[in-house]
Amino acid sequence: MRVAFVTTTDLAAIHDDVDLPLQVESFAVAGIDLIQAAWEDQAIDWDSFDLVVVRSPWNYIEHLDAFREWLAARRSMRTFENPVPVIEWNMNKRYLADLSDRGVPIVPTTFVESIDALRTAREALDAQEIVVKPSISAGSRLTGRFRRNDAGAETLAREILAKGLTVMVQPFASSIDTEGEIGTVLFDGELSHSFHKAALLAEDGALVGGAYREEISSVRAPDDVVEVVRAAATASLEIARESSWIEPDGQLLYGRYDVIRLDDGSPALLEAELFEPCFFLPTDPESAGRFVQAVRRRIDPSVTKN
Repeated sequence: MRVAFVTTTDLAAIHDDVDLPLQVESFAVAGIDLIQAAWEDQAIDWDSFDLVVVRSPWNYIEHLDAFREWLAARRSMRTFENPVPVIEWNMNKRYLADLSDRGVPIVPTTFVESIDALRTAREALDAQEIVVKPSISAGSRLTGRFRRNDAGAETLAREILAKGLTVMVQPFASSIDTEGEIGTVLFDGELSHSFHKAALLAEDGALVGGAYREEISSVRAPDDVVEVVRAAATASLEIARESSWIEPDGQLLYGRYDVIRLDDGSPALLEAELFEPCFFLPTDPESAGRFVQAVRRRIDPSVTKN
């Protein structure tokens, strides 16, 4: 078996890929030839691989048009995971509205295209603080937490709009400061592991500690959080199947679902990452092996689930 991990030539963007050492080791143990293949490299024959897995093209946000063109050129590939149409849908966080329409509890989100709309949206929120961010982003880029009427929120929104992006407005859930987020990873439709992520956003548009730094630890997700994860995974799968992005009985190779608690204590989906998420494999010693098995099943359907 020969598998390509889609990555980037931008080493600064991938220098802290905590999953990669475990993936290299586990693929080698399984006898799978794993190739790190940069999406920018025009010499790569993507059809030469048994499977192409989008893993860490983490500079795409700085080259959005070029990356979209690269994706579009691979839309018909049946060995591309997750499939291109799924990625195109998931890249824009407007997908949250689609999941909400199917009954998934999400963090209340308003998408706005102007400063006037931002003002209307924030006044409608029953929250002392709000989060402003673009609908297409990664690594908390152009994301800030502000007091509801802080002028900084409008300044950030203007910057986002100037880049031709849509602005998202959400209430800031105070529990994030104390409880953080819980991320849960699924491989081939089955729950693999969960992890805890500490708060990233400080007040007044800053980052905790002054720099982007993820503090991750292993955790057992509470039952009500798992319920939200399963609802989001089911809705995402239904959309993919109904849209013919995957086969009627198909599964997504991977998905990561991040959940927080709102101020009323209820869990709500913050993000469903079906495109290049970090899995934080070091939080579970068996998780790298589970991912390898999911990949093997994609290539050879005779490989059974353990």
